[in-house]
Amino acid sequence: MSGSFLFTDYIQYMMPEIVLFMLGSFILLVGPFLNKKTPWALISSLGFLLAYVLLLTKKHDSIDHSFLFSINVLEDMSSNFIRHFSLGMGLFFCLIFWRDSENDNSYETLALIIFLVTGCSVVGMSNDLVVLFLGLELISIPTYVLLYLHGKKELAAESAMKYFFLSIFSSGLLLLGFSYLYGIVGTTNISAISDALSNGYRFKPTADIDNSSGFLFLIPMLAILAGLGFKVSMVPFHFYAPDVYQGTTYRMCALLATVSKVAGFAAIIRIFGFALAQGALPGASKTLDNIYVLFWILATVTMTIGTILGLLQRNLRRILAYSSISHSGYILAGIAVAPKLDLTTGIDGIGASFFYLIAYFFGTFGIFAVLDVLDSKDKPIEDWDDLAGVGTQNPFLSICLAVFLFSLIGIPFTGGFLAKFFIVFGCVSVPYTWDDPLSKGSHNLFFLLGIIAFLNAAIGSWIYLRILSGIYFKPAIWPKVINTSFRPSYLPIAACLFIVIVLGVRPSLIINLNLLKGMATSGNSASISKIVDPDFIDKQVVSKRQ
Repeated sequence: MSGSFLFTDYIQYMMPEIVLFMLGSFILLVGPFLNKKTPWALISSLGFLLAYVLLLTKKHDSIDHSFLFSINVLEDMSSNFIRHFSLGMGLFFCLIFWRDSENDNSYETLALIIFLVTGCSVVGMSNDLVVLFLGLELISIPTYVLLYLHGKKELAAESAMKYFFLSIFSSGLLLLGFSYLYGIVGTTNISAISDALSNGYRFKPTADIDNSSGFLFLIPMLAILAGLGFKVSMVPFHFYAPDVYQGTTYRMCALLATVSKVAGFAAIIRIFGFALAQGALPGASKTLDNIYVLFWILATVTMTIGTILGLLQRNLRRILAYSSISHSGYILAGIAVAPKLDLTTGIDGIGASFFYLIAYFFGTFGIFAVLDVLDSKDKPIEDWDDLAGVGTQNPFLSICLAVFLFSLIGIPFTGGFLAKFFIVFGCVSVPYTWDDPLSKGSHNLFFLLGIIAFLNAAIGSWIYLRILSGIYFKPAIWPKVINTSFRPSYLPIAACLFIVIVLGVRPSLIINLNLLKGMATSGNSASISKIVDPDFIDKQVVSKRQ
C-alpha cells in the first residue's frame, strides 16, 4: 500500500479534529484585526456542526485500520463515543458563552474552547501514551487562560494560578509514569502494551513480565493514576476544585466539571480499563491483578468525602465542586468492578461508567447553565439562599433546575437514576463460586461497595434538596423582572432537560445500549487482532525499539 494512500487514510480519519484546529487557529490569528461584533460564537457553532457532519459521513470501510493502529490512534466503540460526545459538548459551550460574543476577548474565549474540545476528542481516540498526553495538554493549557479571562476580578488570578501549578504537577507525574512504563515494556502504544502483558512479551532482556515484576509495573501505574486523578478531581487530588470553582463564573465551572472529567476518565479507562482489563494478565502479576482493590478504595473515599464535605457548604459553586468530586467516585466504582464482571451479568463496568458520564454531563451542565442565566451583577447567585423565590419568578428555569438536581440525586425517570442503578447493580452482581474463597471475597467486597454507593446517594440527596427548598419554599429576595428576550443559553438548557428525561425513560433513543455490555473489550488487544495482522504488533514494537 502506498504511503500517499496511507496519509489519505489518516487525513480522512482525523478530518473533524483538523477542521476544528484550523478554525481555532484562524480565529486567534484574525480575531484581533476584526470588529468585536464579529459573530464568533455563531462561526464556532457552525464549525462544530461541520466537524460533526464530517464525523457522521466518515466511511469506515474505506479506512485502513492497520495504518490507524500504526499512527497511534484507534477507531473503536469508545473512541467513537468520546468523539461524538466532545463535538456535542463544544456546541453546548458555544451557546452558553454566546452572551460574551460582544466582549473584546470573545474571539480568544471561543478559540480556546475549540482547542479544548479538540483535545478531548484526541484523548478519546488515542492509542498511544504520547498522543494521549498531547490531548490532555491541549485541554489543560486553554483552561489556564480561560480561568483568568472569566474569573471573578478579585479571585481570577488565584484560581488560574492554583490550577496552573497543580496541573503542571499532574502532567509531571503523567510523564514520569509514561516514561517508566516505556522503559519496562519498550513501546508507548497502548494496545501493544496490553498485548505485551497478556502474552508475556519481553521487549528488553532485563524486562521480565512475571510475578516478580509486578511491583515494577505498579510504580508507573500509580504515577499515571495520580496524574489523571487531578483531571477528574479524585481524592486525594481534589483539594483545588472548591477554591477554583469559587473563583470563576458558572460557565467556567461547567467547563471544569465536564470536559476535563470526560477526558480524564476516557484516559483512565483507555489505560486501566483496556490495557489492564480482565484476562490481560493471566497469572502474570498478582500485584497488577489486584489493582482493582486500589480503585475500590479510591471510589469509596472519593464518593464519601465529596458527599460529606458537600453537606458542610453554603456557597453554590463549592457545593457543586464537591458534588463533582462525589460523582467521580461512582464512575471509579464502575471501573473498579469491571474486571470482576463477566458476560453472564449482562452489564459491563466500563460501559456503566460511560453511561454515568453521559448522565452526569447533562445534569451538571444543565445546572451550571441555569445558574449562569440567573446570575448577574445586580442579582448575584452565590449561596442557595439567593435562589429564593426563583420558582415563582422564572418557572421554566426553576423546573429545569429541579429536574437536573433530581437527576444528580438519582430520582427515577431521570438519567441519573439509571446511571446509579447500573453502577450499583454491577457492584452487587459480581459472580462467585462457593468453593472459591477468592471469588467469594471479591463478591463480598463489591457488594459492600454497592451498599456504600447507595448510602452516599441517599445522604448526598440532602445537598440538592436544600437547593430545591430555597427555590420553591422561600420568599423571593429580588423583585420580579420580566425578561422576554431570547438567549442562546436556553437551547442547551432545553436540550439537557430533554436528554436527562429520555435517558431515564428510554435511553435507547439516544445511545446504543450495547455500550453497557461491550465497551470494556472494544479497545484491548483481542479486538485489535481482528483488524490487524497478528504479527503487526511485533513489527511495530521492533521498529520503535530500533
